[in-house]
Amino acid sequence: MHKFFFVFISVAILVLQVSFSAKEKAQISKASPIIINSDTLFYIEKGIGVFSAQKRADEINSILKSIVQDDSVYLDSINIIKQDNHYILAVGNQIVMGIYPYDVTDSTLTVDSLAAKYSQIILSKLQSERTDHKKAWLLKSSILTLVFTLLLVLGLWLLSFLFPRITKRIETLDEKLTERIQYKKKKFIKHEYLIKTLKIIWTGLKFALTLVLIYIYFYELIDLWPFISNLNIQPIIKGILLFVFYTVLAYTLIKGINTLVGYLNKLFISWKDTKIKSVKIRSFELLSADRSLEILSFLTKVARFVLFGILFYTYVTIVFSLFEFTETWADTLLSYILDPLTIALTSFLKFLPNLFFIIVLSFVFYYIIKLVRVFFNEIDKGTLELPGFYKEWAMPTFKIVRFLILVLAAIIIFPYLPGSDSPFFQGISVFLGILFSLGSSSAIANMVSGIVLTYMRPFKIGDRVKIAETTGDVVEKNLLVTRVRTIKNVDITIPNAMVLSSHIINFSSSASQIGLILHTTVTIGYDVPWQKVHELLLSACDENESILKEPKPFVLQTSLDDFYVSYELNVYTNDSNRMAVTYSQLHSAIQDKFNQAGVEIMSPHYSAVRDGNQTTIPEDYLPKNYKSPSFKIFGNWFGGNPKSE
Repeated sequence: MHKFFFVFISVAILVLQVSFSAKEKAQISKASPIIINSDTLFYIEKGIGVFSAQKRADEINSILKSIVQDDSVYLDSINIIKQDNHYILAVGNQIVMGIYPYDVTDSTLTVDSLAAKYSQIILSKLQSERTDHKKAWLLKSSILTLVFTLLLVLGLWLLSFLFPRITKRIETLDEKLTERIQYKKKKFIKHEYLIKTLKIIWTGLKFALTLVLIYIYFYELIDLWPFISNLNIQPIIKGILLFVFYTVLAYTLIKGINTLVGYLNKLFISWKDTKIKSVKIRSFELLSADRSLEILSFLTKVARFVLFGILFYTYVTIVFSLFEFTETWADTLLSYILDPLTIALTSFLKFLPNLFFIIVLSFVFYYIIKLVRVFFNEIDKGTLELPGFYKEWAMPTFKIVRFLILVLAAIIIFPYLPGSDSPFFQGISVFLGILFSLGSSSAIANMVSGIVLTYMRPFKIGDRVKIAETTGDVVEKNLLVTRVRTIKNVDITIPNAMVLSSHIINFSSSASQIGLILHTTVTIGYDVPWQKVHELLLSACDENESILKEPKPFVLQTSLDDFYVSYELNVYTNDSNRMAVTYSQLHSAIQDKFNQAGVEIMSPHYSAVRDGNQTTIPEDYLPKNYKSPSFKIFGNWFGGNPKSE
């Protein structure tokens, strides 16, 4: 009986153990494992909300795998962060998993002890896997680095092997190739220039391919070594390579522009007298061939300067945009051009209505000035007469009226100019007005004097005048100055203010109507009858063409001096511009007439030192038997005989 009971108890215990083992296995089979590299660390039996246990495990496994492969994550410890009723395990800033109360299946554990247990298991496994992964990664990266290096060397060798042979092939190209590149039997490019162009393109292609190979090599190399990629030097290497490329490209373009300018200059020289000829209108040459060649050469230089400016600005902008720390500089440089252009274009579009208004006003005032010009031209020609208005006033008055019309036009147009209402524009206008007022006081005085002289009519162009100490013919008069040409052909410019303040003698104003009286004075001794002197003086006028016959010349005895009588000869002439010549001819004729008549022309100095024994008449006019009397010591004043020697 006892044995049977003992056997029954043993069988019951065995059945319970088997049932409990099966239940535990069933529960384990429902749990989801946490695996790192095929090694199961523990199981997740419960889900969270809509996330099942399997989804939780898959997410945790994915995070752990990424941590193993990411060398930037340090595995010194796992942070256990306590929340309300659960704990969170995190590696650095990366959350690995959460541990909740229903994850505790062992009654001997609590939530915090389970979190500490899981963190220790995960950290130990991550550290071991990181070591294994790093060894495999180093081996793989080393092998790939060697492969990429060999590929780079092979690529550079192929470039150095192929390009010289292709360059030689280019140099041996047949000239028939350039003959095919033509239009209407005209070659676009010479054979030597084609060869140079192809060589430049081929060399540039080789250089570009070399840079591409180097860039690809460094790009792949940096991806292989994370500790290098963490330094973020890939953009720097890319920027340096592109900087080299753009620098060489800019240098090539500069050389190309210089070569093109040299080619154009030679081409223009070859076109001289063929395509570049002198521009003529009938027999008048407007532009010579040499001058046209100089203009074309100047234009090519200007074009080269503009291209260099555009190229330099583009180069600097691109180079600055290659690097992160200078990228904003490129935007700033670009704004220096785009912003003014945008503002100028916007301002121009806004200014268009005012521009049309200004154009219409300009046409209106232009035709008003033309109408006024026609009116005053008719007065100047004499076809239109206004009472009290002299025709020589016509053109000066027209200039004044034109100035007033232009001032009126400026006043009307000024408010429609862009920026006319800005304080800066108004300040500049006031400043210029003050500067003009202070600096042009003498000019304004001359202009006012010129206007006054115009309407005073003291002289006109061509008149012989004397202004202050200047005598000559008026060759020009305007609002500022009067120009006088003397008898020695010296042009003297006199400001109008000085002309107005000086006395003006006009020799021509009455010459054409009543005649200009020229006068000269001779002194004759008392021993000559005055009737004879009058006769000789009047006879000297007969052979002078500049002296008028009517009114007749006349003689005035102006004084009776101690030793002689002063006779003034007055003659009429209507040719005031020949005054000097008329005087010279008249004086010559007076000398001839008096010498022929045996009459001496006396002077105070000569009469004061001579005793009268030797006559001053030239020998050609004396009798052939004339003898000079002896020196007189005693005359009639001392009681002697004046006829005795």
